[in-house]
Amino acid sequence: MPIPPSWPYYTYYKLTQPFESDGMEKRKFIIKDETKKRCRIFKNDPETQRRFTVISLELFHFLYQVVKIDFSIYFAVEDQMIEFIRPHEFCSDLLDQIWLALQKDFEGIEVKIRKSDLIKFNTLIDEIRTKKIGALVATAPELDRKTVDIFANLSIASQMIVRGGISQEVADKVKASASYLVSNLLDSELAIGTLSKMIVCDPTLYDHSASVSMIATAIAGRFLPIPFPPKEVLAVSQSALYHDLGKTCVPPAVLNKPGKYTPAEFEVMKTHTTLGHQELQSYIEKGLQIEPLAIRVAREHHEKFGGSGYPDGKKGRFEEEEQRGIHIFSRIICIADVYSALLMKRAYKPSYEPLESLKIMMEMAEVHFDPVIFKAFLGGIVNSLNKINSKSSAGRIFSFNTKGTLVECKDAKSKAT
Repeated sequence: MPIPPSWPYYTYYKLTQPFESDGMEKRKFIIKDETKKRCRIFKNDPETQRRFTVISLELFHFLYQVVKIDFSIYFAVEDQMIEFIRPHEFCSDLLDQIWLALQKDFEGIEVKIRKSDLIKFNTLIDEIRTKKIGALVATAPELDRKTVDIFANLSIASQMIVRGGISQEVADKVKASASYLVSNLLDSELAIGTLSKMIVCDPTLYDHSASVSMIATAIAGRFLPIPFPPKEVLAVSQSALYHDLGKTCVPPAVLNKPGKYTPAEFEVMKTHTTLGHQELQSYIEKGLQIEPLAIRVAREHHEKFGGSGYPDGKKGRFEEEEQRGIHIFSRIICIADVYSALLMKRAYKPSYEPLESLKIMMEMAEVHFDPVIFKAFLGGIVNSLNKINSKSSAGRIFSFNTKGTLVECKDAKSKAT
């Protein structure tokens, strides 16, 4: 998306204090007179905050695919709320202005809509996603349509979680989406290959928690030497959907930062593990029907098998060391989380092709991942990718040589069958 060379509606000044000790300076957003004349501006007090909800960067970018809206888009700037785009004003230029501001290191800015407009907004996003999925399947017929539909269903549940404030309605949607996933995914050899290729083909369809849930479900229910029974696979799927809930508690300025984190910001970001643990614990204590092990996964999904992860520096297997070991659900979801993140494009990193992602993971596997689970994951992913690639004349087929290195097969078609 082209970014305008100038932004006429704001200026900024540098605060005298740098961000922690990393030399980064914060910028304060200043509303200029042109915006004050054009837009309705009111106090962003606690009552106002209760009536509005934040739009994630991923969903905001979907708005570039529409020609009109029937709700207003607001810009929260610390203690003020700006009605920045009204329906009759909707255009890409105004979206560009918001997008550019979000790329800067400003304090206290968020894009919001009224909670009363959520149904309209979600309906619009679902329509866009459905059209994009249809276009994707039409241009890449080797992809498995059922998998694409499952992903879209999971993504709806994932976005309900991302908005924060778990209700029984959200918990029920998560369980229903996970059940649909388990019922329809486990008999497909094409599923994870389709997911991997889909994200590469159209990164705007990406939904991290939905992706992690699909991959973790495939590992638990299909790839492992002894697959989990369906009830436990369902628990893994639900836990994966909730694994990043704590990010809803991280300040948006940190969560939505488009560049690399400073050391201080990364420490803030790491708290999403403990915050997610606390949030899920509180919801369960209130009586919501949420998979209990999701609490543990939320806390442990960044722990590393060798002990260098966070927040608790756990290592090894819970089955062998209950006090310091990592639960098998968390060990599975950790692998799915890393693979999904490598496929995703961010401002500070490119997206990696599926096979390139696997090679990166193989380099870190010794200290990061449970070797038994990782070996099963590798075999399952490569097999699924090969099934997809074998449907295309240009598809590349891979296998592991005697040294365990991932290599391209010369006799592609025979290896794929």
